[in-house]
Amino acid sequence: MKVARAARPASFGLFAAAVLTAALFAYPATANAASVVATINGGGTAIMDPSRSDLGLAGTTSFGIHATLYSDGTAKGHLHCVDQFGSTFPGNIFGEVTSWEENLDGSTTVNVVGEFVGHGGHPQDVSFSVTILSFGGAGSQWTLSIGAATLCFETLRSGQIVMRPS
Repeated sequence: MKVARAARPASFGLFAAAVLTAALFAYPATANAASVVATINGGGTAIMDPSRSDLGLAGTTSFGIHATLYSDGTAKGHLHCVDQFGSTFPGNIFGEVTSWEENLDGSTTVNVVGEFVGHGGHPQDVSFSVTILSFGGAGSQWTLSIGAATLCFETLRSGQIVMRPS
């Protein structure tokens, strides 16, 4: 006894080929993927130097960073900086680390897309850069800039900022 088989439409093969092609282009080969260059981890308390800030900002900052740096200049991670109450301009700036670069002077800059919340204010979208001038513990330094303006020049008092090459 023969069992009747449903006929496949002629376009089924074309549909299957289109789906496979789309899947191949949607997931690039891992050989082309960027490799991890380094990770930056840290957190602690820093003091802002008003003489090196374009706005004269002073006070105490608590911060934390985790960023994975990739060979194509992209980065993934998070940065959080809180200028504590009693600072010249208390607030909270935070966001996702999206890219990075090593500067000619040996410092490392990470670029961040996130939000700023001033004391008693509402969140505002902001893009900013953090340049780590020196890694390590107390005495390490970093800046926070929006565009060409250096808002904060920070010196670490407690904690650490570490970059570990892969």
